[in-house]
Amino acid sequence: MNALFRILSKLNPIKPDNSNYIYRPDVIPLSFAAGMASLQKSGWNVVPTAIDNTSPAKVRNILRLAHKAGMKFCEYEMNWGNYQKYFNNAEYKTRYPDYYRGNQVEKSLEHYLTLTLLNVSAEDIFIDIASEQSPIPEIYRRLTGATTYSQDIMYPPGIKGNQIGGDACSMPVPNNFASKAALTCSLEHFEADADTRLFDELSRVLKPGGKVCVVPFYLYEQAATQTDPTVSATAGVVFDPDTTLYCAQGWGNRHGRFYSPDSFYQRIIKPVQDRFKFEFYYLKNAADVDPLVYARFAFTATRL
Repeated sequence: MNALFRILSKLNPIKPDNSNYIYRPDVIPLSFAAGMASLQKSGWNVVPTAIDNTSPAKVRNILRLAHKAGMKFCEYEMNWGNYQKYFNNAEYKTRYPDYYRGNQVEKSLEHYLTLTLLNVSAEDIFIDIASEQSPIPEIYRRLTGATTYSQDIMYPPGIKGNQIGGDACSMPVPNNFASKAALTCSLEHFEADADTRLFDELSRVLKPGGKVCVVPFYLYEQAATQTDPTVSATAGVVFDPDTTLYCAQGWGNRHGRFYSPDSFYQRIIKPVQDRFKFEFYYLKNAADVDPLVYARFAFTATRL
């Protein structure tokens, strides 16, 4: 199991839910081996390891396949000094000492990249989608003066203060409500066709010229799904047809979609290509920033 999922297995909290969709339902626990066997018995192609999309050889091949598919990546070199300045100004150590304690550098770097790629300002209305307990909305509000909202399926339905509760694919907000939005370590958990429906909804929620940022962008050599069979085998998860299931022992999550360049085009770009302009980033020096950093790719989509 690679370093990314050793870290995440310790950090991902169990997510409460207040809708018909249950992210972590109560299920009969299985051993890892029994869970894998159950998935295999159901007809899935199962691999007994986590997905590696961070090692240099894998990254090179992913970029090669993306280029071949016409997906142009900009090499993005992160500035360590600017990140450190953001980290200190955001006050992670004093305000959020327990937030992703084992790998706060990864999460704070995701937040820094999102803030930078979106260029959030005081004029923006920003939504942190699938926010859960993320400090992003408070940090961005404090540092930029933007109006910020946190959205999550775990919150009560409707809008209460700066929380938007319910399904991200059907937000209780008016058309052209927001100018900026983000998903940090979130899009991969949108099951069945929810990822496609999300971008259709974002085309309604975002103003023309508005932008959404996704980091990490979980891209791989082929379309695949990461799962922990101890929580997914008996949960009735709707996996993508013909996907390969990579089983990450100890991960604790039921679903993590990794796109191939082609599957990303078919699922995300093609349905909204008349409404969004997509830009892709290879985080060139991510591994040099800190060995615990696992983000390698990101993308933005600008509302036309």
